[in-house]
Amino acid sequence: MTFRREQFRRLFDTDAFREFRRSYEGINPDRPLETSDLAYDEADPLLRSLVQESAEASGFVSEFLPQLGTFLQGPFPLPGGRLTRSAWDCRGKAGAYRRCGIDADSVRGKRTLDIGCNAGYDVFYLHALGAAESVGLEPHLFHTHAMFLNAVYDRPGVSFFRAGWADLNPTWVGDFDWVSCLGLIYHVREPMQLLDRIASVMRPGARLVMESHVLSEPSRQAYFVEGAFWGDDTYWWIFGDECLMGMLRSAGFRDVDMPLKVDCDSRNPADPRRTVEGHPAGARAWFTATRA
Repeated sequence: MTFRREQFRRLFDTDAFREFRRSYEGINPDRPLETSDLAYDEADPLLRSLVQESAEASGFVSEFLPQLGTFLQGPFPLPGGRLTRSAWDCRGKAGAYRRCGIDADSVRGKRTLDIGCNAGYDVFYLHALGAAESVGLEPHLFHTHAMFLNAVYDRPGVSFFRAGWADLNPTWVGDFDWVSCLGLIYHVREPMQLLDRIASVMRPGARLVMESHVLSEPSRQAYFVEGAFWGDDTYWWIFGDECLMGMLRSAGFRDVDMPLKVDCDSRNPADPRRTVEGHPAGARAWFTATRA
């Protein structure tokens, strides 16, 4: 039994995690799982390269996977030809990363950080590309999914901390060559403070990749979300794309660009442009920037 698996077994709180599962598995319960029909061989090949087959690893997965419920990120390949039950199909991130200039040549030997890492899909992806060290921060109990996967893959140079963006401090995390912050900033009440904290842990010349919900049309304004968005009451903003790029420049970043933007499904049969709560459906956009 590896050290990480022993630690997970010792620290896993069955009752607390069962209660946490109820808090997120009940959001949009009718939305189908995006990975429900996938086979093991359809998982990203970079993540499949992390799987090491052994009877001990397979037994560990069999013991804990049923208790961990639905992962948000995925699909994650597991020993025994298994996949996590995952709500989101993250395989498209590979193409988005390439559009953002993230590949083996740009990541190899670098120190990387993913803020709001959830189950760690991007942390493991950057590790598989050759990062010297991949660190993930996750303040919620999704951290449990990340720790389980880290115990399964058991890769040196990968670490997770139960901490959030407000805990970022170069004194204890050091500085990084690559930082990713995906699907987080619109959940933050104080988005400029988030950008300042990110900049504080980046070396001069370090690269940032950020993904966010944005307005479909070009705009220098931000839309404030009052109430829930897609049933999720943790949304605060839908930024205009030009607004968010201006915020990045104001936080000390240069070479700000938006390599990718794709309109969202409103998930509202009655109106393709607005959610059932009446908010603009918007788009998802990826941004890149360099720490000045």
